[in-house]
Amino acid sequence: MATTDPKNMVDGYIADVQSLRQPTFMKSKVFFSQAGLLSISVVVLFSFFSCSSSRAFKSWDLDDVTAGRIDSLCAAQMQQGHFPGLAVAVVDGKKNIWTSGYGYANLEKKLPVDPEAHLFRIGSISKTVTASGLARLYERGEINLDLPISTYYKDCPNEVRNLTLRQVSGHLAGIRHYKGLEFLSNIHYDNVTDPLEVFIHDTLLCLPGEKFSYSTYAWTLVSAVMEKSIQKPFTAIIADEVTKPLQMTDLKPDYKDSTDFSRVTFYEFRDSIHQVSPVVDISNKWAGGGYLCSAEDLAKLGWAIAASRYLKEDTMLEFTRSQTTNDGTRTNNGIGFFSGKDDKERNWVGHSGGSVGGTSRLLIYPEQDIAIVTLVNFSSAHMDDLAEKIADIILSAAAKK
Repeated sequence: MATTDPKNMVDGYIADVQSLRQPTFMKSKVFFSQAGLLSISVVVLFSFFSCSSSRAFKSWDLDDVTAGRIDSLCAAQMQQGHFPGLAVAVVDGKKNIWTSGYGYANLEKKLPVDPEAHLFRIGSISKTVTASGLARLYERGEINLDLPISTYYKDCPNEVRNLTLRQVSGHLAGIRHYKGLEFLSNIHYDNVTDPLEVFIHDTLLCLPGEKFSYSTYAWTLVSAVMEKSIQKPFTAIIADEVTKPLQMTDLKPDYKDSTDFSRVTFYEFRDSIHQVSPVVDISNKWAGGGYLCSAEDLAKLGWAIAASRYLKEDTMLEFTRSQTTNDGTRTNNGIGFFSGKDDKERNWVGHSGGSVGGTSRLLIYPEQDIAIVTLVNFSSAHMDDLAEKIADIILSAAAKK
């Protein structure tokens, strides 16, 4: 079962949740239970063929038995976890997508989840999004992962100037994570360099490469180096290198005051009731935890990555392969991707995320060409390996055909 590092707990929230067990088209449903009205967003991406296609995604009807098993699993998890709502999407190698929404995007208005239109906080899956943009720069030779970051960021603080992007993005640089109430920051930053001042002058937690130390702030530094390397704003890099190539029109920075898109309402469960989460400003961590996306659009990223449809195979291996500490210990983390095995010894890569009012999971099985995403509008949701269980239902059904 996936667990969470207790060090990432902040005032009752799981901050940037990650799995530590390492080794379009909508059908909407609303479930009611004694626990209340519940809401998750789950995307399952399914593909058996390593072929890229220029045609659009199209609707795919799962058979009633398979869809029913997913429905039952999600309904049970919703009741157990007190989630406000849920969406599931399945996409195969022929670009067929099945989606299903459960519960509410907004409890007060009784607005059902729409996995095609509603935007959730994807938390640390933003690291995978950023890694995808970084990989495109890497493929074109515009950035080197192993040179000191001062090669690109000439005026970076002395404390970090000799670190490499590989170390920083692989949580091997010793840069700290949140402390105190920083996870709940409501300070707005106009660029990605100003928030560096929150942490950049702090003493490194260890010598570079000495140990794995998870840090969302490290990815804020990654975004600053990306900007400096090609002289373009970070959010523009992601738009040009990820959003546009994959036609992910719902992938957006979580600007606090924007009304241009349909965000879900973000909740927590306290005193036995759902409460709207506190207002936060995520501009201090676009790269590491600051993006929004719909379930359906995030499926496109998983589909593209599952069989190297978007990045070269060698690039994917470079970014998903586990790094090691100085003594050779595997971290099961590459650059924006964790890796491991599920209960049936199937290899996966991906990432999880925990936000204020959001819990997320991106799970990709390269050998089976399947990817799963779960998005929840709820803080610190305990998912109980929901993504892995949905993947098993899909793969088991396919094996019987």
